[in-house]
Amino acid sequence: LAGCTPEQVALVQRAQAEARANDKFAHVLSDAGLARLRQCESHGNYRAVSSSGAYRGAYQFSRATWNSVASKHYPHLRGVDPAVAPGYEQDRMARALWAMSGR
Repeated sequence: LAGCTPEQVALVQRAQAEARANDKFAHVLSDAGLARLRQCESHGNYRAVSSSGAYRGAYQFSRATWNSVASKHYPHLRGVDPAVAPGYEQDRMARALWAMSGR
């Protein structure tokens, strides 16, 4: 959020807090667990894209997996490129996938 005004930062933080509060899978994986997973998958980079372009975002979703999870749980994210989705949405999707498929 470098370069953002304090008001913009506050809006983003409120959106993130609301997303966490409304995350039906928040109990599945802690914030600390997500951080460890993100570090393993992308060194914590929400905009990461694999060298082949096949795996995208902090959790290195394929588009097919992303769309499958989105279709079941977060339809507004279907068709969104994981690497450009907001971080809190990527976190929600990772928790949903974890709930569906396990580790």
